[in-house]
Amino acid sequence: MATATRKGRSEGPGPRPDTPESSLEFLVYEDNGGSYHWEIVQGTGESLAQSVSFGSHEDAERAARHVYERAGRARFGARVADERQRTAA
Repeated sequence: MATATRKGRSEGPGPRPDTPESSLEFLVYEDNGGSYHWEIVQGTGESLAQSVSFGSHEDAERAARHVYERAGRARFGARVADERQRTAA
């Protein structure tokens, strides 16, 4: 499976909203084992998120669309991961 080129963090406020670096794209692809994944890639080629594996391209695309369509309404919970770790332990 190919990995996206990763760039280091730069100092400063980051790209402006109207630049290619700020664009995001959902990609659906098949890995070498025959499983399918979706990935969110920044305009610079940096991978921001990757899904678990799916059995078909259609299932991976359906899941990617689900995330895409609902992400704008999502709430940001900075401490949710900490609470989940304590619950799982």
